[in-house]
Amino acid sequence: MTADRAPRAFLTFSGLRLRLWPIILAALIMQLCLVPARELVRWLFLEAGPAGWADHVGMLVFTAIMLQGLCGLLGIAVMGRLLPRADAHLRWPPGRSMVGLAAAIGVVMGLVMLVADYWPALLAGVAPDGGYSLDPPIVAGWLLAMITTGLGEETVFRGLLVGMLVVLVPGRVRAGRFEVPVAGVIVALLFGVAHYESFQYHPLHLAIAQQLYAFAWGLVYVWLMEQSRSLLAPIVAHGVGNFVEVALVMALMWARG
Repeated sequence: MTADRAPRAFLTFSGLRLRLWPIILAALIMQLCLVPARELVRWLFLEAGPAGWADHVGMLVFTAIMLQGLCGLLGIAVMGRLLPRADAHLRWPPGRSMVGLAAAIGVVMGLVMLVADYWPALLAGVAPDGGYSLDPPIVAGWLLAMITTGLGEETVFRGLLVGMLVVLVPGRVRAGRFEVPVAGVIVALLFGVAHYESFQYHPLHLAIAQQLYAFAWGLVYVWLMEQSRSLLAPIVAHGVGNFVEVALVMALMWARG
C-alpha cells in the first residue's frame, strides 16, 4: 500500500535568493532608460520643434519608445560585459517562435484593456473619451507608436532588467502550472510602477486598472520570452495589445462621433 501524498501547494518558490540592492538597481536603471528619453522628446516636440509638432502626440510617443529601446540595447551591451551569465534573449527564436500565440494573446490583451480602461463609457453606450484626434496623420502616428511599443519596452524590461535580475536574484515561482523566474515577477511589478503617471492624468479607476493589467501582462511577457527563448514573442504580444486597444477606441470614437 502506498502512502497518500500531501496535496501540492498552489504557490511554490524554489531556489530563491532575495536581495534588495539588485531590485533597487533595476528600478534606477528603469528610470534612466525611460525618463530621460521621455523628457527629451517632450522638450523637442513642445519647445524646440516646429509649430504644430505638439499636436502629433503619437509621433512623440513613437520617438520616445525608440529612444528607450536604444537605451535598453546599450544597457544590454554593458550587461554583457559586466554580467556575462545574463541572457537578454536578444536573438531570433531558436525553436518555436510562438509569434502566432503571442499575436492572439495581444488581441485578448487589447480587448481586456479596452474594457478595463473604458467600461463606464461602454456600459453607457457612448464613445470612449480616448482624447485622440481622428485626423489621419495623427491616427497613423498613434497606431505606429502602439504597434512598436514592444520594441522599446520589452528590450528594457524583459531583455535588460529580467536578464540582470535572473542572475542577481535567482529563484523561480510556480502558481499551479504557470512558472516564471522570480526576476520576472519583480520586473512585472516595476512595469506597473512605470505607469505611475496614469494617477496624475487619468481617473482613479483607470490608473488602478493600468497597474493591475501591467503587472499581469508583465508575467505573460516573461513567460513568452522563456518559452520561445527570444524577445520576439513578447515584443509582438505587447505591440499587438496596445495597437488593438487604441485602434478600437479610435474606431468607436469615429463610429459614434
